[in-house]
Amino acid sequence: MITSRQHKLLRFLLQQREYVTLFNLAEQFDVSKKTIQRDLNMIEDYLAGSNVQVDKKVGAGVLLLADNTADLLQLELQLNGESEDSDNMMGHARRIKIVSWLLSETPKETSINKLSERFYISNASVVNDLRMIEDWITPLGLQLIRSQSGTRIQGDENHVRQAMAALINGLINHQELGLVNHSRLDSGSYKALVQYFGHDEVAFVQGLLQDMEQELAYPLGEAYYINLFTHILIMMHRRTRGNLLDQPDPVSRQPLADTVFLVAESMVEKIEQYIALPLPDDEVWFIYQYIISSGVLVVENHNSQKLHSELFSDEAREITSDLVTHFSQLINIDLSQDSQLYDGLVVHIRPLMNRLHYQINIRNPLLEDIKNELVDVYHLTRIAIENVLRYRLKQDGLEQENIEQEGIEKQAIKQATTQHKVSDDEVGYLAVHFQAAIERQITHKRVLLVCSTGIGTSHLLKSRILRAFPDWEIVAAVPVGNVQRVNQQMQPDLIISTVHVSEVETPVVYVTAFLNDADIQRITEKLITEKLQQASDAYAVTQA
Repeated sequence: MITSRQHKLLRFLLQQREYVTLFNLAEQFDVSKKTIQRDLNMIEDYLAGSNVQVDKKVGAGVLLLADNTADLLQLELQLNGESEDSDNMMGHARRIKIVSWLLSETPKETSINKLSERFYISNASVVNDLRMIEDWITPLGLQLIRSQSGTRIQGDENHVRQAMAALINGLINHQELGLVNHSRLDSGSYKALVQYFGHDEVAFVQGLLQDMEQELAYPLGEAYYINLFTHILIMMHRRTRGNLLDQPDPVSRQPLADTVFLVAESMVEKIEQYIALPLPDDEVWFIYQYIISSGVLVVENHNSQKLHSELFSDEAREITSDLVTHFSQLINIDLSQDSQLYDGLVVHIRPLMNRLHYQINIRNPLLEDIKNELVDVYHLTRIAIENVLRYRLKQDGLEQENIEQEGIEKQAIKQATTQHKVSDDEVGYLAVHFQAAIERQITHKRVLLVCSTGIGTSHLLKSRILRAFPDWEIVAAVPVGNVQRVNQQMQPDLIISTVHVSEVETPVVYVTAFLNDADIQRITEKLITEKLQQASDAYAVTQA
């Protein structure tokens, strides 16, 4: 299966008769070259069973090749058929619609013949689609039941709702441009939810969540807002079809004095009035779980720690401190004094631990970009968070303890380290915090300039360095013969030189006197990229 963007990229390549460079493709689709490279790899897998190949030539670019034109024409017809707007709804788009319908209707049964008639395909195509759908839903805790009486998806209600949410989130184009901002929803999310549930239902939940945020006195972060929005719509949709949550573990219930629990009760009462159907207490607990598992939207220029202090816990603070310490050790850069990093993470950690405990999945719409653009930071973030959780599990001795007596954070640690790894989406959110902290590390540096004479070109170099890095301090500009003495006296963070410098302990970057873009990139790589790659490679070696 390929994504919508990869589908468009393949269609674009089909129209080309000459090699197209990765740079031009990146510009055409407004993504990075790394993203294009990844998309091309997925397209190669997609074309593996066909007579069409992606030919890559260094310096020239990529071009689709086939033994004859008929193969290219056949591929074009196939892609046209797989378009979501196509009447035939072939391929990936059709399977999405089939699994969506099965999830919506479960536990009601259907038949191969009914699916064939509903989606205008042969019985053999239905059987093949069901095989692929089964592969998708099995890891989500669901089963595809095929018997003489019919076909249906089987699983507890919570897993069904999770699967429906994952499906809908996968269809949302968060980057879609629109002229109208529909309340807190971006236009892509609004379009997808209205298409799936209807305008009136979406408008009702908008008002419901607006009241909720006013009562809680803090807004949810956008990804969490959309996640909660989607799950409430799914809950309403499933309830109107007679489906209720399975009884949750009674030891997990919270006292009614909890402010968030009272807000959840109020929300359920409003939903009951809207759908004209009663809801069990379990649904209050369902909404409560999602609210406390949602991250808050931190407003810049405000003391978020004071504003949201009730959202923190001692356990969350300890995990945050351990995470920062461990990541700092991995990259050999001390981030412990970065209060912005700590504040950003501690707001994120407690709802993260709740999500791990309640097995709530959150989608990160920027995940693929994060993986492509922040390769080393993403890799090291996963190492750090998993090691911290594993260490705390061992430290607390939870293997021998009765975890029913532990707090949510400790229960979450045990689940994350023994049952479920921290998801890629969650790691992606954490990685962004660390990337920002690393980049802040280079905003204040003391630099020693070295030129052939120490004058002349050094003035131009100094001017251009300060233009590129305005917060840096140039401690001195010296000829190469004075480097050792001045370096010992001034102890700069970095030496930037236009000539060869004898070996010194201070990092050295060689540049031209004109400091072009390549020079700036070398400076950045020296301060950040090299350390990250070394740390990432070192860990890979120890794990081998």
